[in-house]
Amino acid sequence: MKELNFEIVNAEIEALDLTQFEKEISVSAQADAFPAVCQVWSKVGKIVKLVAKIPLIPSKWRAALELFIRTMDGICN
Repeated sequence: MKELNFEIVNAEIEALDLTQFEKEISVSAQADAFPAVCQVWSKVGKIVKLVAKIPLIPSKWRAALELFIRTMDGICN
């Protein structure tokens, strides 16, 4: 596995077009296809939601996390 550090992750996050991702997301009844993913999300999602609230996280990172959270909640709820 490739080592991760702030600079690598930040470059990838800064390159994201979150607006385009948001347009492409369709939250349909896909939860039936991914029951294991939703079971994990129901537990791990709480950690992700707490991490997303940490004030030291750069705003673009926070926006990406919030989009991920909305997407997973839409699929799994």
